[in-house]
Amino acid sequence: MDLHHNLFYSYRGPSKDKSEDERDQQLENNLTKALVNTLRLGGDVVWRPFLSRLGIRDANDASFLLQRHDLPSGRAAQRRRRVLLGISKTESKWSSKAHAVAEPKGLPDAWIYGDGFAVLVESKVTGDFSPPQMQSHLARLQSSENAAPQIVLMTWAEIHTFFHGLLSNLSQPASLLAQQFVEYLEYTGMTGFTGFRRDHFEYFLTHDDDDARRWVRAQLEDFAGQVRERLREFSSFYGTCDIGTLRLAQSAAWAAFGPSNYREVTHQTMSLASDGLRVFVNAELKSATHRIKAVLKQAADAVRETLRELHAYEPFDLVLEERIQRQASIYDCIPKIRVHSSLLADEVVGRVAWMAFVETLQHIPLPYLHLDRLVPPNKLLKLSEHGPAEAVELVTEVFRRNHAVVELLNG
Repeated sequence: MDLHHNLFYSYRGPSKDKSEDERDQQLENNLTKALVNTLRLGGDVVWRPFLSRLGIRDANDASFLLQRHDLPSGRAAQRRRRVLLGISKTESKWSSKAHAVAEPKGLPDAWIYGDGFAVLVESKVTGDFSPPQMQSHLARLQSSENAAPQIVLMTWAEIHTFFHGLLSNLSQPASLLAQQFVEYLEYTGMTGFTGFRRDHFEYFLTHDDDDARRWVRAQLEDFAGQVRERLREFSSFYGTCDIGTLRLAQSAAWAAFGPSNYREVTHQTMSLASDGLRVFVNAELKSATHRIKAVLKQAADAVRETLRELHAYEPFDLVLEERIQRQASIYDCIPKIRVHSSLLADEVVGRVAWMAFVETLQHIPLPYLHLDRLVPPNKLLKLSEHGPAEAVELVTEVFRRNHAVVELLNG
């Protein structure tokens, strides 16, 4: 994948030369410009539905401006219908009723205007709107002759949903512009996770672009956050979600779920790679593996029965590796045994395989045990056709089913 093939996506430039505020301002300006250019160049099949979403349903024409104090053809306050449109990354708490009326000053990010109407656009990519700035914009739209201006507050995610919904009704070139704008909102992190796309998996085949790396990690973080919210409703055990550092050379990105000391107990993890999303129960540190050894010594048959019940839901691999310390906090994992869950379900052969697995684990000084289930890309893409909800639900359900094993192995 290459984010820079997108019509609107721009190179970041040298980070050392810009402060965080300067980069945010640059992104705000570029997002607003992308929105305005999509509306302007897409034509009335794009701007009419957008204005209708703002309550302006009978516009005959539309013109667009970026960063101008007022309209070139008379003051905006003289228009019969006036809208203050605020677009932010997260839902805004700003209310015009909570602040005093200000003087009209400051520079609006954009204008959409036509015969009898004017829309002042203010955009944000971090935090909430500045009350003085919004009151100033509102003052610019105030009129003693017409009704009060309308205030419309939207998130960039809602903007994304709107343009994504337009796509099926558009033809070229409007369709191309809207699609590129939708992707741009995703690539800049304004929408959060909206569903899996091939870019999520293809990145790991090349992983040589720093912007794409940041995007993939941010996408996993948002997806993991949605899963964690569902898990916390299920069990207080999943109070922490830790997102691993994703370096350019790494072939997978991971997120771990469990208590704050999750590394010291058997917990659950998911990892994103080129072959799909892997969801697994795992135990890493000695405190966790010692507890597993004790549980298996006392209740190996109960653990096997729980694993057999989990196989009835969906097959998985039970994997045992040995961790060999290479340097401080750096280990090599040597594969020892991999057992498919269908073998555990076999009454005779399964018992032999299970006892071999248990005995081998007991004799390895530092075992690494994990129970793996892979959800392939095509299944995730199918689930994501109508948004993230179905993919989130599937992965959450796998976690919920796995939890019986987690509880048992933690004693």
